[in-house]
Amino acid sequence: MTPPRPGGACIVDLPAGYEDDAPRHAGFGALLAAVLNDPRCGGAARRAATAGWLTRHQLGARTSSFAYWAADPADLMPLLDVMKHTRLPSGPAGEAVLDGLRARQIAAIEGRGATPLTLLGQLLERAARRTPDTDPRGTAGTLAAVSAADLNHAIETLLTRARVHRDHPSIPARPGEPPEQPTARDRDRAGAEAGAEAGAGTTADPAPDPSWRGALEIATHPGCDARVALRLPIRPPGPDLLPLTVERLGNGPNGRLHHALRHRHHLAYGFTAAYWHEPGSSSIGATATVAPQHAAAALRVLDHTVRQLARGADPHETDLARRRCRAENLAALDGPFGAVDDVRRQDLGEQTIRQRLTAMAEITEISGLTFLARPPAAAALGPFTQEQRRQLTDVYQEIQ
Repeated sequence: MTPPRPGGACIVDLPAGYEDDAPRHAGFGALLAAVLNDPRCGGAARRAATAGWLTRHQLGARTSSFAYWAADPADLMPLLDVMKHTRLPSGPAGEAVLDGLRARQIAAIEGRGATPLTLLGQLLERAARRTPDTDPRGTAGTLAAVSAADLNHAIETLLTRARVHRDHPSIPARPGEPPEQPTARDRDRAGAEAGAEAGAGTTADPAPDPSWRGALEIATHPGCDARVALRLPIRPPGPDLLPLTVERLGNGPNGRLHHALRHRHHLAYGFTAAYWHEPGSSSIGATATVAPQHAAAALRVLDHTVRQLARGADPHETDLARRRCRAENLAALDGPFGAVDDVRRQDLGEQTIRQRLTAMAEITEISGLTFLARPPAAAALGPFTQEQRRQLTDVYQEIQ
């Protein structure tokens, strides 16, 4: 029998993320989270610092999620009430705290893209989407427009609509706490996702994604390495098949990327595979780390390797993909917040880890992907010469 996990954890979801920020207050959600995570502002942050709790914050498009772990799960029972006592101090002391939080957020904004992988991801997103290249943490100007009164008011109003997820039986719901009801936005999103899944596997090409751009973005970055990335729009194969399909490419030594880039063509010594999925839009892609003179050749190999996913997988490849997905999903349960993350998935009507593992175990065949007739998104980052940039452009024209 598996021993019980020590301690207990809670997640508090506030119903507002970076997409809910008003344009003139862009970065408001991130700044609000900084206040709620600062012990100088009291609340759960001060309790966590005093009691030695573990904490985590994740800012999403529509939610701001705060996780807490305590050795004694009962300590988390009044967590929401404790969070409601968070406030920026009044007067000059509060302004000083807010100025410091603004400065820290601005420093993070200015450091955006400091790492090559982060910058490559931003380039690839720009190549794929027509949406503005904005930072969810805002700008110095929009942060300056946020006042202490704005933040304190948001804490007071948002926490009354917070949703709490608990992973331990000794953290019961408060007496009289009503069951959570999905918001209208939740219902709309669920309906859109259901419609997208219902359309998976049909032969008709989905309606064009108006936000898809499809282009090549090249940026100069110092260093001895270069990085290239590719992203191709696809017809969604279904929520359980998409992770398995990505694992056919593989992020390890048994996948197609490893054999194509390292063994067959001797180009790359690092690579990744990923997918993007949201209602009405799905895509799959890969990256490679190469010497600058090999960037164009690597982009061509990435395109060929990813497009080969149009063919189905043999039983051996299917089994390998299942094993890699199983390991990845089980790893998601590790750590202090693994169990409560799964409780949160269940509360939100999403697939739990157990449900994912069951669904994947029942898949005996991975069908081929259907690629849409739209231009690919490609990005390249490195110390390129003019000739190497021209070669990248030529290869992109070739693979369009």
